[in-house]
Amino acid sequence: MNTFKVQFFSPDNRISFDEVVSLSVNGLEGELVILAYHSPYLIYLLPGIITAQMSNQTKEKVVIDNGILEVANNNCSIITNQIQVFDHLTHDEESLKDKRVGIYLSYLDVKSL
Repeated sequence: MNTFKVQFFSPDNRISFDEVVSLSVNGLEGELVILAYHSPYLIYLLPGIITAQMSNQTKEKVVIDNGILEVANNNCSIITNQIQVFDHLTHDEESLKDKRVGIYLSYLDVKSL
């Protein structure tokens, strides 16, 4: 099974996963799934939950603020202001979705000017 490495960076935290099969993210262009050996890519990420499907069939979820994702050389780096491992007790998926939609709508307003 082909895997790749994912690293999350923020000013006060770093999270790394070594054997990721797929990574699901939300960017300005919509939802995106990154697989091993993805072509080089750079995208602006919206706040929300990033899901990493691991080679051992588990899923790891990380909550981010908006940020930048870069894919190069079978590695994925995500730079953001804030990262936290997802916890159902402290994170509300619906409020994260609302925040993401608000930022996207603001982006569309600016783009249409």
